[in-house]
Amino acid sequence: MQTNKFSLTVFSCLLGLSLCCSVSADESQLQKIRDNEEFRVAVNNNLQALSIQDENSGEYKGLEPTIANLIAKEIGEDVEVSFIAITPANRESVLESGYADCMIGTYTISEDRKLKYDISSPYFVTNVSLLVNSQSGINSVEDLVGKKIGIILNANSAKELVKYMITKGLIEESLFDESTFKPQNWNDQISFELYESYEALIDALDKNKIQAFCDDRIILNTFAGEKRKIIKDEFAPQEYGIVTKQDSDLSPFIDGLIRKWHDDGTLESLISENIGN
Repeated sequence: MQTNKFSLTVFSCLLGLSLCCSVSADESQLQKIRDNEEFRVAVNNNLQALSIQDENSGEYKGLEPTIANLIAKEIGEDVEVSFIAITPANRESVLESGYADCMIGTYTISEDRKLKYDISSPYFVTNVSLLVNSQSGINSVEDLVGKKIGIILNANSAKELVKYMITKGLIEESLFDESTFKPQNWNDQISFELYESYEALIDALDKNKIQAFCDDRIILNTFAGEKRKIIKDEFAPQEYGIVTKQDSDLSPFIDGLIRKWHDDGTLESLISENIGN
């Protein structure tokens, strides 16, 4: 049975108590989960196919909740999942506070992030693209020059877009330094506006406060339709991994499962069932 014991409101109120929920390095996270019969997983609750919560039943559906439930059964037959709803802006703090045992939330694997967390082998790969209003006249990155682009706080999509536009000859390479790049300070050919939630960003796109939304294509699919479309350009493959605290015995356990499911076709089947080909 799926539950949703930790809402964002509860999390905000109890954040100060996070030390009580954390596990010291010499304790077994796996054993704690087995003893409590509860696996606390941080996930998005508003992304079609990936992870979405039914407004009526509260049930979580999609690729990432399915993976979470499978991991729970591998940890222990009586272990059930408690899903914790996150946003891109707070997902790291939910994990760091100890309220979540792991995060399965469209978290892209990068060397910088590996310095902070343990991240599993990839369970899904997508590309970066852009969502625009259908009547905007924007059909490719060439049409973005002079436009303002919306991105989610802490996402790496702005950097990847600039790098891609450099390869297209739209931005001068000498102007870009990846080590010091900050999207809020970039103002050559395009500019960026940062948002803490998908809802706020989509509202800004609909009101033409921004002219495009740059993110992973699988995420953009949630918001595409008659009013909005995804342009033809795709770039910068993004590998999603499951995030755990460093040196937790949960980390190699999860990574072993992802590797096994990749090799035996389980992941391919799950992706086909939840997302399609």
